[in-house]
Formats: sequence, C-alpha cells, structure tokens
Amino acid sequence: MPEDGSRQSRVTLRDVAERVGVSLATASKVMNGRADVRDSTRKEVAAAARALGYQPKRRDTDGRRSVMIHFDTLTSPYVLQILEGAEQSARRADVDLLVVSVDERGPGYQGPTRAMMADLSARGVEGLIAVTSPVGQQHARWSRDLKLPLIAIDPVTIGPDTKGVVAISATNWEGGSSAVQHLLDLGHRRIGIIGGPEESVPARQRVQGYHSALAQAGIPVDPALIEHGSFGYEDGQRGAETLLDLPEPPTAIFAVADTLGVGVLRAARRREVAVPDRLSVVSFDDTMIANWTHPQLTAVRQPLFSMGQVAVERLLALSSDPGLFAHPFKLETQLIERESTAPVAGT
Repeated sequence: MPEDGSRQSRVTLRDVAERVGVSLATASKVMNGRADVRDSTRKEVAAAARALGYQPKRRDTDGRRSVMIHFDTLTSPYVLQILEGAEQSARRADVDLLVVSVDERGPGYQGPTRAMMADLSARGVEGLIAVTSPVGQQHARWSRDLKLPLIAIDPVTIGPDTKGVVAISATNWEGGSSAVQHLLDLGHRRIGIIGGPEESVPARQRVQGYHSALAQAGIPVDPALIEHGSFGYEDGQRGAETLLDLPEPPTAIFAVADTLGVGVLRAARRREVAVPDRLSVVSFDDTMIANWTHPQLTAVRQPLFSMGQVAVERLLALSSDPGLFAHPFKLETQLIERESTAPVAGT
C-alpha cells in the first residue's frame, strides 16, 4: 500500500522517479532491468517503488516497453515521414515501436477495434497511435476502460465526447488559407481546388481555408471550381481534367495533398497546359515527392516528422501519468515556394 494510503492504481512510474530525483527514463531502465544504471540508483528506485506500491504493467515476455502505431498503408511518403519521427522518439525513450497496417479500408472502416485495443492492453503495450483513422466516442471509452492511451494523428473523423484521446495535426485551416493567399498575391482570381475526401477532417479544414482566403479577397466561391475524391494520384488527375475542361478553366489549382498535386501536373501535361506559365499549382504536405516533380511543387509543409515524434512522446507521458491533461496538439504549417507557381499570365 502506498505511504499516503492512496490506491495503487494512482501510482505511476513518474511518481517513483520524482521520489528518487531521477529522470523518468532512468526509472524505466531500472524497471526493465537495464544494466546501464548505477547500482545505488537501481536500489533507490526499487525501494521507492516498493514504498509507493508501484505496480508496473505486465510486459511481453522479454520485458521491453513498447508502443504501437497503426497505419492504413506503409507505402506513402506521408506515412514514412511520420514513421521516421515516431521511430526516433521511440529509440530515444528506449521503447520498441510496433508497426501495423490495414491492407484494405472500405467505406465502412471504423478504426481500431476493441479487440485490438484489449489485446494491446493485456500485453502491457504502453498505448496506441492511430494515423488517419476515424476516432469516435467508443474509442475514447475503450481507451479509458482498458487504461490504454490513444493518440490520433490526422484523424479522418473525430466524434464528440472523445475526452482522453489526444489529437495531433497540423494547422490545416491556416495552411489552406496560406496556399490560396499565395496564389491571390500572384494575381490569380479563378482558383480551383482538389479537396480530397469530403469526410476527412484535415481535408475539410484545408478546403475551409480556401473558402476563407477567397472571402477575405472579396471573390465569390464558384462551386464548379471545387472537386473532391480520395487522396490518390488518379483522383488529382481526374479532378484537374474536369477543371481544365471547363469553358472558363482556372488559372491556378490548390491540391490538398502532394499526391493530388502530382495528379494535377499529369492532367496539365495531358491537356498541354504549361505549368506554371498557364497554370499554377500548390499542393499540401511537402513530402519528398514535391521535390521530385517537374516542375517542383510549391507546397504547404506540414511537420510530419515532428507529428510522429510528438505522438510517441505524449503517449509515453500519458502511460506513465494517466492523470495528465490530454489536450490536442496543432503544429504549424509553412508555405514552401518552388517552381509550380507564377504570376497569372498577362500580369
């Protein structure tokens, strides 16, 4: 029983570390039986754990701490940059990063199941990071019931009453607005948008930024200039071809993902529309493919690497101290100008 008479479930590894005056990482090394800790420190941490009544989570057989990150695919540059950031944070914290992906996500996909989350909790996994998955009230309830912290990176949807779930994203609205403002500053007034899935929260926020920038410039939104689809290259191409075939086509297109922007460039080549001489293109994400295109894409950079880092850091903090306030994180975007944008022809 802890010395203050409180319940054991309230005692965390952070409490033990603070009692001894060591870092959380050092206390974790002691609990995991690591050899790179002084004997005196090891004894002090062990004594504090006994005195406070600390009960570590049951681990897998090798005793290693681990977190799981859950993707819909492992093939996109977007995913790889998040994964790199998550892996770096996990390595620094000396925890294993378990990576899983869902091969096929149909329209009825509802995100991680309770069975998956229960299995992770039973195995002593520190928590779950779900990338671009729906997150609803049931996920928040499962997370609380199972004592399994849940982090959502760019959730496709996030329902009401998801207390305890940490949502991590970029400033999507501001990024969308800055993309359109850049085109407005170049003299463009007829600006199309390839908006991605209408049910996607990040995509909707970028489209809202588009609407806001046009409204502030006093330009009415033309519904004919708005196309939606998935985030795939083919969707960008199809949407751009529809826009370029209009009687009065746009002089610029904002694509809410790099993959869509590549599709726009492909459509422009097929229609023999020179970029940026006759059509300016801005994408969103600024993954490595923005530099691989010809011309290179002007893009809104979202800090994907940092999003992966922060997700692991917050997950481990919540696991060690469940009483921490789980507030959302929004990381700043930045417009990176390259070769795919230019002043509107004739100005």
